[in-house]
Amino acid sequence: MRRSTLLWVVGIFGWTTLAALAATGGGRTAPRRPPAARPAPPPPRSKPAPPPPLGPVEELFETKVRPVLFAQCLGCHGETRQTAGLRLDSREAMLKGGQRGPAIVPGKPDDSLLVRAIRHVGDVRMPPGQRLKPEEIEAIAAWIAAGAPWPAAPQAANAGPVTPLHRRHWAFQPIRRVAPPPVRNRAWVRNEIDRFILAELEKRGLSPAPPADRRTLIRRATLDLTGLPPTPQEVAAFLADRSPDAWEKVIDRLLASPQYGERWARHWLDVARYADTNGQDENLIFGNAWRYRDYVIRAFNQDKPYDQFIREQIAGDLLPAASEEERYERLVATGFLVIGPKVLAEPDKPKLVMDVVDEQIDVTTRAFLGLTVSCARCHDHKFDPIPTRDYYALAGIFKSTVTIHSDQGIVSRWNERPLAPPEVVAVRRRYEAQARELRERMNRARDAAEKMRLAAELRALDEQAPPPLPMAMAVEEGKAQDCPIHLRGSTLNLGEVVPRRFLSIFYPSEPPPLKTRESGRRELAEWIASADHPLTARVMVNRIWLHLMGRGLVDTPDNFGFLGERPSHPALLDYLARRFVADGWSVKRLIRRIVLSRVYQLSTADQPAARARDPDNRWYWRANRRRLEVEAIRDAILAASGQLDRTMGGLGLAGQSGYATNDQSRDVARYDSHRRSVYLPVVRNAVYDMFQVFDFVDPSVVSARRATTTVAPQALFLMNSPFVIAQARQMAERLMREVDGEGARVERAYLLTLGRPPRPVEAARTLDFLARYAAELAAVEPDPVARRRQAWAAVCQALFASNEFVYRD
Repeated sequence: MRRSTLLWVVGIFGWTTLAALAATGGGRTAPRRPPAARPAPPPPRSKPAPPPPLGPVEELFETKVRPVLFAQCLGCHGETRQTAGLRLDSREAMLKGGQRGPAIVPGKPDDSLLVRAIRHVGDVRMPPGQRLKPEEIEAIAAWIAAGAPWPAAPQAANAGPVTPLHRRHWAFQPIRRVAPPPVRNRAWVRNEIDRFILAELEKRGLSPAPPADRRTLIRRATLDLTGLPPTPQEVAAFLADRSPDAWEKVIDRLLASPQYGERWARHWLDVARYADTNGQDENLIFGNAWRYRDYVIRAFNQDKPYDQFIREQIAGDLLPAASEEERYERLVATGFLVIGPKVLAEPDKPKLVMDVVDEQIDVTTRAFLGLTVSCARCHDHKFDPIPTRDYYALAGIFKSTVTIHSDQGIVSRWNERPLAPPEVVAVRRRYEAQARELRERMNRARDAAEKMRLAAELRALDEQAPPPLPMAMAVEEGKAQDCPIHLRGSTLNLGEVVPRRFLSIFYPSEPPPLKTRESGRRELAEWIASADHPLTARVMVNRIWLHLMGRGLVDTPDNFGFLGERPSHPALLDYLARRFVADGWSVKRLIRRIVLSRVYQLSTADQPAARARDPDNRWYWRANRRRLEVEAIRDAILAASGQLDRTMGGLGLAGQSGYATNDQSRDVARYDSHRRSVYLPVVRNAVYDMFQVFDFVDPSVVSARRATTTVAPQALFLMNSPFVIAQARQMAERLMREVDGEGARVERAYLLTLGRPPRPVEAARTLDFLARYAAELAAVEPDPVARRRQAWAAVCQALFASNEFVYRD
């Protein structure tokens, strides 16, 4: 038999056998300083007169029915498109119906074509694809049964789409002071979070799952807080520590670890749409984007107060600094506004400027407020209380900020600023001006001798050149200006000029204009970072809860508007938001509070009765089992193989320039580093193949929650990737080098990958496989040590590919 054929057969045999085997199977905290004196921002919300109350049926329509119609129906049955002649954007249109007759029969939901379609009764089943949730179907049926009222939305003068109903929306209400509720099973409670969760479970007749075992807990917490698996030594130490505060000591150690910042910075970088290249038409390398990434890592490791984190990213260049280092740090922070994608070769330069402004409005409002304000660029927001006037009020702030240079040729350039004292910058700029002048004179010179003389002069100048300036992607102040409304978003059709100000929904009438000669970014940052803002703390608390618990208290973390979900535990959300602010906006203290709760420590054990009542685990009766993000999978593989390089900071595409892809559209970045995945280049339009396979975010948009797919290419990648194969070999060599005896190696392999020893049946199957696979290899590999190493590599790769390795219980 040919060597390649034999190895293929043996490979299939090995994977089939091991499938059953696998199936059984810098962190210093910043001191809390008293806040520096700041200009008082306008109040985030002045209390307007209470709007007239809605009746229960109207409330049902506005909160349950209208959002479903808007999100699921109006794309095909709205103003611009009427499939089968049917519109569903008004009561009159529903009564008129389409080709099949009226869509609704008020008072008779069972006779209404709309209800029959969404219940999938008969030959018409809507919406196409995924069926509506049962509660959505029943809400529409109940609304029709009540007569299908369609309340008109009264418009306040000059208020655009801001209505009394909008002002009632839960997310726009002040954060309430709430006390933890009483519970019957008080012995189960460890902290206030448990009381909120248990009260809801008891109200619904649900019981929490039993607690997770200690091995599961330390693996869960270590992956959640650092993105790495625990070492066998860390697991053993936790198992041996029987003190009452053993779990607290583990959590405090993990929060103090430099790896914590790398893990939680990656969560924020998803929101900040971080990338090392521009993408779009001119996919140029952002050679200094890494400085912003490292700033975020430092911020999380130092536990920078979240309100200060906000201020620095929006207006860091305008904040006072106690030192040059602090000034540079705050300049780097404004890279948040620069690292988005841009159509750099856009010939319509005014349009390019407004496209950049639009992208900045989108990332700022979605990242910090959970609102989709950029939807109001061309018209009033279709569903949220955001008139076009509000959009252009914010646009004036960002248009008064220099982000891009659109007057320097066909391909525009993003703004960068030097991180050096003024005198050092002046010396470098003088050299650059002299060198530029010499080159221009050389180009104009016609005499050969003159060219040679100028070339020699340029060489002499270059020999004395000062070092290049360290640069950062950062914004700076431009000409302060208010922005006119761009009718339908066009820069060629301008309307009324809107003064720079904040969003109307947070004021009883139109907000007052900003009284500043600056852009207004400083005031915007103060307004967003205010402790009284109803959205800022809620949005961040919800994101942190999502990353730890697998599901947000609000299941739409990027959208707290009318199309978003309502919170499952509104009182808990407000309680945690108030604690977050009271604790100095400390992310670490909030994480610690959550992971010390009993609800975080539940097992993933199934309970059929609870699953029948709550299949989505909306009420947290058990822990959510979920797949690791691609960075955690890759880093865990490197940790198990012993090849993980823990060097922090820098690299990526640092210092590089030019295009990110060559003329064959091939990515020029290298991914062979063994450093943590947060330091790998993120190339827009050409994301690293492993990242693509395992659901990495689109780095051009705000992403608070990653999709999780389960598809064949993921298994194929783990079986065939040169990276995975190479690390399996490295782990095999590590086992043979560090451990004597096959039985001890099997135990060590399981501890390194799964955080537990093998079960007896797993150990027996692994040893049997090793013996049989090594025997099969004898025909093609005479060296017994090499055969044993190949067999061990197959075992290690099977462990890497197992569900237990890539999932976190």
